[in-house]
Formats: sequence, C-alpha cells, structure tokens
Amino acid sequence: MIETKRLTTLMVGAFIAITVFWILSFWIISTYFGKPSNSSDVGQLFGAIGALFSGWAFCGVLWAILLQRNSIEIQREDLKATIAEMKQSRQAQEESAENLRAQVEAMRLQSRVQALNTLINVPLQVDSNTFLSGFSQQSIPLRDGFKKNLEELIKLEQELK
Repeated sequence: MIETKRLTTLMVGAFIAITVFWILSFWIISTYFGKPSNSSDVGQLFGAIGALFSGWAFCGVLWAILLQRNSIEIQREDLKATIAEMKQSRQAQEESAENLRAQVEAMRLQSRVQALNTLINVPLQVDSNTFLSGFSQQSIPLRDGFKKNLEELIKLEQELK
C-alpha cells in the first residue's frame, strides 16, 4: 500500500516532469525547425498544448486509481477488525445468556427447596405450638408426607451443589 503523502509527491513530480517535457519539446521544435513564419505554424505549435493536458489527465487518472486502491485496502482492514469485534461480542453475549440460564435454574431449585422446607416445618410447628394443638389431627397427612418431602429436599440440595 503506497502512502498518500508519497503518492502525492510522486504525482506532483509527474505533473512537473510533463510540463518540463512540454516546454522542452517546444524549444526543441523551435531550434531544429526554426521559428514559425506564419500564423498557421504558430497555431499548430499550440496544438501541443493538447498533449500537455492529455499527459496531465493521464497522471490524474493514475493518481485517482492509486488513491482508491489505498482506500479500499483501508476499508478491508477496518472490515476485518469489525468482524473480529463482532465475533467477540457474540461470544460474550452467548456466555452471558448461559450464565443467565444457570442463574434461573438455580433460582428455580432454590424456590423448590424453600417450598419443601415450608412443607417440612409446618407439621413440626403445629405439634410444638400449644395454640395450634387442636389442629394436630389435621396435620397428620402433612406429617406423613414429611419423609417424602425430606428426601426430595436432600435430592435438591445435592443438585444445587
């Protein structure tokens, strides 16, 4: 990739070289073929100005092509960097989503543990509380499920670990 400053120096040098060559060609033609004798010959000598402008146009086209090539290479590098950043961003989002899923699952298990803990503690509190002693007969089905709830609680605690 040619640097823009170097390319500008090169193209300005080419413009100057074309202009110098044009002036030298006018001098060489005048020296070898003599000074123009009539106005028709003078007009034909100024036809060489067309060659000057054609040379300048050719240099300008080359300059534009080289600048565009440099610009395209810079855009390509930027696009590669953008793609790499997007891949990193996608990976970070995927990791975040996975962490969020794990967090939701842990919260779900934790709420089940709390529910089971409540189911286990209610029959125990009914038996130990004298105010609720009249309800102890109604809490018998809850006590029967105590063992089942306790086993499920142990299983959930192992899952959380």
